[in-house]
Amino acid sequence: LQPLSRDSSPGFPDGVYFASDFLLGAGMVILQPSTSKVVVVYDEKNGYWFLPKGRKDVGESLEAAALREAYEESGYRAEFLPLSIPSNAPTPPSQRPRLLHPNTEPIYMSTHRWYRPQRYQPRDASGGEYLTFWYVGMIPDDAQWHPDTGMQDEKDYRAHLLEYQDAMEKLDGLRRVDGIVVQKAYELWHFTVKNERQVQRAREIEADAAAKKCATDQPVPGESHPQ
Repeated sequence: LQPLSRDSSPGFPDGVYFASDFLLGAGMVILQPSTSKVVVVYDEKNGYWFLPKGRKDVGESLEAAALREAYEESGYRAEFLPLSIPSNAPTPPSQRPRLLHPNTEPIYMSTHRWYRPQRYQPRDASGGEYLTFWYVGMIPDDAQWHPDTGMQDEKDYRAHLLEYQDAMEKLDGLRRVDGIVVQKAYELWHFTVKNERQVQRAREIEADAAAKKCATDQPVPGESHPQ
């Protein structure tokens, strides 16, 4: 099947999924912009590196789930990092319209199929779909790590602040969803920084031009003007 784009898998066939046949979850890439490092979690019991993620609770938004899971599994309190994400979500009328206005929409949605009947599914069910929405968050340079923030089965998780290349190696590069998401998060972050500098420079040039025009339009003291 034809991928939707070079960054995506082939599209889903049209269909419907009943409540018991799918799960919604959220994950997060946590960056530390001041050091260019990324938070990667290590399961010491099972010897496994991963990004924080998990199922959303009943009544919880995906955004709240992403922040909660990031804190529970990494021990760091993150906040969303606005990036120039090419989201198809409409831009609010209150925002100044311009190309790729920084936003905090998810950068990826990944799918994982399960094959055994789960809670509330009939015994003859053939599985379901786990849909995870991936966000990008950030922590400051003085971020404090908090111990014992996870659930009972997450007590062996330890968060590590790693350089990009080291993080990609721990996550098996582009062979896993986690590595794909980290790579795209870094691409979007670097693009956003460059784009915002260009926007700021354009605004400064525009302000300088307006100031010069205003000064030129001011009357010279002592100069007579026709009545």
